[in-house]
Amino acid sequence: MDGFEKRRNDKKEIIMQTAIELFNKYGFEKVTMTEIAEKAHVSKVSIYNFFESKDNLRRIIIKNIIDKSLEETKTLVKKECNFIDKMREYLEDRIIYGSQHDMEFFFNAVESDTVLRQYFDDFNIENKRLISSLIKEGKKAGYFSADISDNAIEIYIDIFYNYFLHNRKIRTILERNPNLVEEINLLFLDGLIRHREK
Repeated sequence: MDGFEKRRNDKKEIIMQTAIELFNKYGFEKVTMTEIAEKAHVSKVSIYNFFESKDNLRRIIIKNIIDKSLEETKTLVKKECNFIDKMREYLEDRIIYGSQHDMEFFFNAVESDTVLRQYFDDFNIENKRLISSLIKEGKKAGYFSADISDNAIEIYIDIFYNYFLHNRKIRTILERNPNLVEEINLLFLDGLIRHREK
């Protein structure tokens, strides 16, 4: 990457980070492109050149959040390590991921934009596949019950995630309480863990 391309990418990143801060603080509808430009110390023309519109700027921000989450999960699934350590890392990543982003902003964007809705639906399909692969690894290692069918596990995952996707009130509660997120994740896993005889 040459110097020009790096400066261009750096400027784009600054605009997106500034927009996220303002959207989280004041809400998407109340923030103007002029305010983003002033706080990012760039021209409004630059923002339009990069993103075309405020809606598209938000769309790119949300897609980046989704892509980053998916890449982190893919990397973790491929990682060679003790399975329990891998699951602990997965839970920690989910907690950190949730605390890094304003979930209200995220879900408002997804729910109000058909392009983002489809992108998020595609993400959920791929994410479910990755989680299923982690669960299969857990079965093979003897941590998850081999008696539970893959079909039952997929339904269990759907029930768990769809509750959080469609329950606005609980999303707000969880966003403010990472300890509660951890407890719920552990309960989710406990439903899959093979209870060995003592």
